[in-house]
Amino acid sequence: MMKIFILAGGFGTRLKSVVKELPKPMAPITKDKAFLDFQIEFIRDYFPQAEIYLLTYYLSEVIEKHYKNDSKIHIIKEKIPLGTGGSIVNAIKHLNLPIETKLLVLNGDTYIKPNLYDLVHNNNITYDIAIVASFQENCERFGSLNIKNGRIIEFKEKDKNCKKSYINAGCYFFNNLSIFQDSLSDNVNFAIEKLIDDKLKDFNIYAYLYNDIFIDIGIPEDYYKMIKHIGG
Repeated sequence: MMKIFILAGGFGTRLKSVVKELPKPMAPITKDKAFLDFQIEFIRDYFPQAEIYLLTYYLSEVIEKHYKNDSKIHIIKEKIPLGTGGSIVNAIKHLNLPIETKLLVLNGDTYIKPNLYDLVHNNNITYDIAIVASFQENCERFGSLNIKNGRIIEFKEKDKNCKKSYINAGCYFFNNLSIFQDSLSDNVNFAIEKLIDDKLKDFNIYAYLYNDIFIDIGIPEDYYKMIKHIGG
């Protein structure tokens, strides 16, 4: 059985100038739909009956209220902010998931449209973890990926001179939970990228190359870009 997590616990500091008193994933995109609604609809295009777990912290009550009538959406709220990696570990422990569980994780503030079925069921490639790698003409806001023969061999730090490279698009598929095994006794804040980077030599990390739309709504400019994209 596969589990689906959406990371929705961030503070959205850079977006607060235009989206006030709301967690970033709940930023309104249309009159009656938040960003997270589009993320959930996208997942359900591929897995219509799936249970979806929202990993929350900041203003969790807003998200809880919005989805209280959806029986297939569940909230796992952190007691303290745990970062992307820590929140995943917290949810794994909360659900008592066995190591063999398959797990799909998406950022709650990044709009991408890869073929999730292909990502999850790519039987022609052997890997432990698949990461959607989005090609960007300008990637100075993001760390880039060093990819060789379809495998990610390095996570590079942010570089203001970085142009035309693949970046981590914030969508991960874990064939099992082995990479988290050493972290399950912890309750600390850490980034999932840091954990994967530290384990690159121990696990086979596949780059799922993706060249379609990518909008990270973390800054006002891209938030308005998202609104324009949906509005046509």
